[in-house]
Amino acid sequence: MRRLNVFATPEEIAAMKLAANAPAIALQCGPMPMPSALEIAHRSALAHGLPEITGYYGCDLRTGAFVSVDEP
Repeated sequence: MRRLNVFATPEEIAAMKLAANAPAIALQCGPMPMPSALEIAHRSALAHGLPEITGYYGCDLRTGAFVSVDEP
């Protein structure tokens, strides 16, 4: 895993934490389910100027640093 020296905002970190702690199974009684923490991390990384990659960017929620797996 490689740290990219690009960091999520406190609001983005809060959204990722909220998504990570959301129940995995829910009854569909309202709006569409929220995106996963990984999807939020990836969209946030792209919004911070990182290039599109195959797969997803991740985020270290302790530091806010975006991470990626080195592609082969």
